[in-house]
Amino acid sequence: MGTRANLVVRRRGFTLIELLVVISIIALLLAILMPALSKVKEMAKTLVCETNLKTLTTAMFTYAIDNDDKFCGSFNYSGDGGFGTPWDWAWAPWQMGTDNSVTNAMNATLEERHEGIKRGMLYPYVEAVDSYHCVSDDSFGKNFRSYSMPDSINGLWGKPRGTAVWPILTKMSQVSRSARMYVFIEENDPRGYNMNSWVIDPALGVNSNMWADPLTVWHSSKSNFGYMDGHAETRKWSKETEELFRKSDETGAWGVAWGRIPKSTNEEEDLKWLLKGWPE
Repeated sequence: MGTRANLVVRRRGFTLIELLVVISIIALLLAILMPALSKVKEMAKTLVCETNLKTLTTAMFTYAIDNDDKFCGSFNYSGDGGFGTPWDWAWAPWQMGTDNSVTNAMNATLEERHEGIKRGMLYPYVEAVDSYHCVSDDSFGKNFRSYSMPDSINGLWGKPRGTAVWPILTKMSQVSRSARMYVFIEENDPRGYNMNSWVIDPALGVNSNMWADPLTVWHSSKSNFGYMDGHAETRKWSKETEELFRKSDETGAWGVAWGRIPKSTNEEEDLKWLLKGWPE
């Protein structure tokens, strides 16, 4: 009987060229997918921020219902009596080291920043400090609290308390355009926290042709707003407006926007849109 030859199966590995081809394909796929993944990630962050704004707006409504229709204050009480009122929605970072003044805000610890939020009037309604922080926050002053309220909502700069031209609304019943009036915005004050209320041009108010306090562009070329009726909205800015806000965002040049007249029709339309969110 004859013998059966042993069959030898030889496995051939990848050649160098084949490996390079596979690596090139993977690199190409990553190059195609990464921008899309980054876009999806940023969209998710934008939605989280919008949820924060809706949550804070609901808390403000609930506070007003519990307090005879009155809004909480839009400043940030500093504790030493230098700024704001005890009924402000969020307070300044609390007990900043041994100095309670706002001049020491840059040195405040994260715990002191949290404590300022916890002492605010809205904290009993929103006890998650992360709801006060935008996940895309890249503020120059390393602020924890990302949001501010406009001075038109129970602030101190407008009439009859201050010299700015806009009226101050102290009660919910005074609001006539709830779907258009924003009550929370994303600010980037470089002084260590978003100090006090956010304002438009105090001399001309809604009739102004100049910028005042800048906003942020953490969501690509967009900013988020929380409105009086409870909805949140993302505003996409023109290239010129984005560059203006980004310059303030990245350099800490807080006054870069103040007094600037729009350089284009698109930038002018952005300013007009922003001014429509204030009471006349």
